[in-house]
Amino acid sequence: MRIKISISLSLLALSVVLAVAAANYLTEKPDYLNPCRLDDSGFQKCLAANLQVLFSKWKDGLPGTNTLTTIDPLHIKRIKISPSNGAIVFNAELRNVQIKGASRAVVQSASYDPSSHTAKTATNAPKLRFEFDYKVKGHILALNLNSQGKGYFEADDATLNSEMFVKPRITPEAAFADVQGVNTNLKIGGFKIRLENLFGGNKDLEDTAHVLFNENWRDFFELMRPTIEQTVDIVLLGRFKKTFEYVPANYFIENFH
Repeated sequence: MRIKISISLSLLALSVVLAVAAANYLTEKPDYLNPCRLDDSGFQKCLAANLQVLFSKWKDGLPGTNTLTTIDPLHIKRIKISPSNGAIVFNAELRNVQIKGASRAVVQSASYDPSSHTAKTATNAPKLRFEFDYKVKGHILALNLNSQGKGYFEADDATLNSEMFVKPRITPEAAFADVQGVNTNLKIGGFKIRLENLFGGNKDLEDTAHVLFNENWRDFFELMRPTIEQTVDIVLLGRFKKTFEYVPANYFIENFH
């Protein structure tokens, strides 16, 4: 009798483990996702509407799992920026970064190439605001920098043109898209930066520096662009990997594979 009980308990434990493993994905498609067909003339518009869910319905995380945190604000521990072009040379470290505004992003276009397993999107956010604690040392033109404090910068009319590279993974339950990489190009319509305590409390010099930064924002942003794009790539890669590991790809594209 003890042997039978032991076997029964073992089988029960095994069935629980298998049930948990089998349910380690979104088993029921939400009503707001409408699977698109690759051969449909309205495929790109349909896919853009589905991907919009990532920024609207799922801005605070995925249903049924806590693997994702909120996208607005989005928290990043540290960003390092080290531009150098002769007139502008500095090393900056941003900590406790909060990015606000991503939940207002709109997916303007989307496509998927099944031969290369590449998805392309154009997403626009009216304003992205980065708030942080900073340390900076170096110089911009004739201004020497060696300070720390709180700061922010804002990017207006920010458009992210992204490529997402996936590897199809087919299981008995569903088709998944394992995200291998993300590559983003960022374009903006305006840029503003403000750093408190930039010159140890010298308000006049601080105001002069900010006028210089913001009047020449295009040059200033171009120096920061590689770091910002790299940061966006890392953030999106982590978020997309977790999303598409959990949500079947055929909820987005009916004939994904």
